[in-house]
Amino acid sequence: MRRALSILFATALLACSPVTPETDAGPAAPTDSGVVQDAGVDAGGLHDAGVGDAGAVDAGTVDAGAADAGLPDAGVVDAGPTVPLPGFGAVTGACGPLSLMDLTSPTPRTYETRIDFGAMSLDAGLLTDGGFRLFTTPNAGGSSVNSEVFSFEVLHRCELAELLATETQVTYTPPTSKKTDLVITLEGEVIGVSVARAFKFPPGSPLLVSDARTLLTGKFSDIQVSTQNVNPPYRWRKQILHVLAYDDVARQAVLDAAAQLDAGIRGDTILYLTTTDGNDAFIY
Repeated sequence: MRRALSILFATALLACSPVTPETDAGPAAPTDSGVVQDAGVDAGGLHDAGVGDAGAVDAGTVDAGAADAGLPDAGVVDAGPTVPLPGFGAVTGACGPLSLMDLTSPTPRTYETRIDFGAMSLDAGLLTDGGFRLFTTPNAGGSSVNSEVFSFEVLHRCELAELLATETQVTYTPPTSKKTDLVITLEGEVIGVSVARAFKFPPGSPLLVSDARTLLTGKFSDIQVSTQNVNPPYRWRKQILHVLAYDDVARQAVLDAAAQLDAGIRGDTILYLTTTDGNDAFIY
């Protein structure tokens, strides 16, 4: 009787004992709840919380890497167009765009570009929208329409400038004030542009440094007056003096003359010098 009770007691004790790892979580476990079948690749492993779902696909290279914050979206796509933009004449040189620092600095700067028309004749149909607008809008007088057109063409194609106002749209106080030739927006800034031609008649006559100095002195002085007197909404803080040079002799004369001017005459004006090549007689 005591033996029977001992056997029953041992049996009950065995049934109520906790399961040890060796018995229930051994080789048979993968079939019911192990890594491979239930919580592994298919159910809750790699696909739900591992490399497949939360790794490369959900939070890794594809979603948060190259596609969402990597090179394709923030690099190549958002970097803007390649300059110079296509258009009438081949533009070369220090193509920008001009930086915001250049446009707001109190220090004057000088930049150079070239435009080569080759054997082409002027074709207004090949102008940018802003250039065509200037070409078809009367200015304040004189024979400088084409030089103003191609000043904008270069600034748009090389620096991504946009035309904000033509010469006759801008008002000044007093109305008799010196005026600028066009107004652009560049890097979010309103910028006045005054245009000059470095050329001496008859064509082929060398432009002397003294000639260029007279030209620049007058233009830089006029720029300071127009900047002071311009009315809203086209009020700018800084101007560009865009000089179109007939040849390399004129180009060098302008550079030499600019280096000789007193700082007070030039102020903070950017000198943007574009030498024209090829069939450029329509500008001068």
